[in-house]
Amino acid sequence: MKATLAGRQSRTDQAAVRLRSQLSQGRVEPGAFLPAERELSARLGVSRVTARRALAQLVDEGLLEAVPHQGHRVRASKHEDSGGALAYVLASAESDAAWDFTHEQLLAAFHRVLLDENRPALALGAKGRGAAELLAELKARGAWGVALDSSRADLAEAFAVSGMPCVVVDAYVEHPALDVVLQDNFNGARQAAAWLAARGPRVAWLGPRVGFAHYRERYAGALAGLAEAGIEPAPENLAVLPSHDDAEAAATWVREAFARPANRRPTGLLCMWQALGHAVLEALRACGIKPGRDVELVGWATEREYRERWAPAFLDSGAGTVPATIVWRPEDLARLTLSRLKARAADPRLPACRIDVKTRLIEPRPAVRAVRDGA
Repeated sequence: MKATLAGRQSRTDQAAVRLRSQLSQGRVEPGAFLPAERELSARLGVSRVTARRALAQLVDEGLLEAVPHQGHRVRASKHEDSGGALAYVLASAESDAAWDFTHEQLLAAFHRVLLDENRPALALGAKGRGAAELLAELKARGAWGVALDSSRADLAEAFAVSGMPCVVVDAYVEHPALDVVLQDNFNGARQAAAWLAARGPRVAWLGPRVGFAHYRERYAGALAGLAEAGIEPAPENLAVLPSHDDAEAAATWVREAFARPANRRPTGLLCMWQALGHAVLEALRACGIKPGRDVELVGWATEREYRERWAPAFLDSGAGTVPATIVWRPEDLARLTLSRLKARAADPRLPACRIDVKTRLIEPRPAVRAVRDGA
């Protein structure tokens, strides 16, 4: 069973996703008005209140402009036309399907940083599609550059020789001609492990450790942080799970770990993915274990996930305090990606490089404050 809590979207989020997708696909021209709220809510199948909240999200993101007594207009750029669109290609998403919350945040971040460049952001799901088909669509839609969120070797090779500037984002692929921009997985996990090690000797890892770069690097960072503290985790505290969103496997391990004698129970839990964090929290509740009192916990989230999804989970958990959390900003990834695309467009012979998006650890704080103030 896959974890669902972290990926569950409110009706407002779902409506915002659909509107954002329409803008990304160029269905409404810059400067044009969207339909009135009544018509828009009917098209989206939601209430007018939900439609209004979704519109407000896109206004906050800079995609729409609220014009008094007229409605919501697609925001036009501030400068003269400076080129084509930047395409965000997500290999795990199907064409025209809604994206998960984290990748929707990344797409929204690209929209925001591109506004002053007069470049729209196109969203393309690549699941089940070949490289030739994707490249043909990108060229037909006038794409200038590509942010490729994929570890697929065939896509990496095709985009590397396409003549179109391309940067791999939030993924990793070995290719001599492609730049990579992704979260600082190693140092984020290293910092999380060090924080837990300072509070108890029996730190447990929950998650996969091989496969995707995020898996390998966060596992390696966690081991490094523990080694620096002089801790070698016991095999029983290395919960190697099949994937980062396997809620059932995580819950099973938690139940078994906290059924041990007190001197063998974990003192700290490394939950380096949002889905696992929520699954572990639910399992701890079921066992009567209180985070912060009976066990320490470190999670991982974007700043928005921290405020809107992670922190609220502790308002009614009986804990009242959000555990320490590693956070990062999708806007940083988008800005670094755009900067590298510009550099590569100016000089295609630049050597390929990897750029890590900085993470930081937020100490435990009251849930009410975390929801109010965010990260």
